[in-house]
Amino acid sequence: MFEQLSAVNVRPDVYSTITTPELWSDPHISQRMLTAHLDPYLDLSSYRAAYVEQAVSWMIDRFDVGKGRRIADFGCGPGLYTTRLARTGASVTGLDLSTRSLDHARAVASAERLPIRYLCQNYLTYQEATRYDLIIMIMRDYCALPPDGRRAVLRTVHRHLRAGGSFVFDVDSATAFNDVREQASYAPSLMDGFWSQHPYFGFHNTYRYEHERVSLDKFEIFEADRQRVFLNWVRYFSPDELTAELNDAGFTGMEILGDLTGSPYDGEASQFTAHATSSG
Repeated sequence: MFEQLSAVNVRPDVYSTITTPELWSDPHISQRMLTAHLDPYLDLSSYRAAYVEQAVSWMIDRFDVGKGRRIADFGCGPGLYTTRLARTGASVTGLDLSTRSLDHARAVASAERLPIRYLCQNYLTYQEATRYDLIIMIMRDYCALPPDGRRAVLRTVHRHLRAGGSFVFDVDSATAFNDVREQASYAPSLMDGFWSQHPYFGFHNTYRYEHERVSLDKFEIFEADRQRVFLNWVRYFSPDELTAELNDAGFTGMEILGDLTGSPYDGEASQFTAHATSSG
């Protein structure tokens, strides 16, 4: 038992393992994630409904969203943004790994007779001939990717934007890293049964990686017949660091905003939004 507990508390090497796809493919976890997405009062899997409305309103005005425009949402989830953007008459595509979230999004689109195209695909490897005027990636997905994943998604976005097209996404700021505290906790059915429909014991460790400015929340889940580990990596950015990554990928015209409603950037905020332009 001592050896097992010691192993639970071993600090993984930074980005040694990526488990993100498992969150979206597990039937129980994906259902819990969908429930969180759809709760209008939670800032968890998605933002609160009032903020989503403000963000979409800003996007529509800022990028002239409407008929004749092509929009893509990378990591669209249950369609909170795609549905609202499609109501303008724009041609909208949503990509996600969660079949459960996409089923919900398609049902909403069908009920409203919105011709939204939903694809169950990984945006890191997505390839087709379509070119978009605007691609969005919301809820700080970019920060959860390892360096090679970030390079891959920027290549994908750049390849699928028309010349002069825009990429809008949000990130966790370097300031937020100051609030990360290393800690360890344990509970039966950790997080109120989030990780399994069956009885389990859950261990949660939080680690800081100072040099890389990365945090890790590691969840180790012990059930009667299996043991699983889920790793949630987060990279925290300064505007200069994010600009460098975008410039390396061929983007120009970087704009740093306070949030997805277009508010001014505040250097003390825990998040910020980036808008970059494709050079074609």
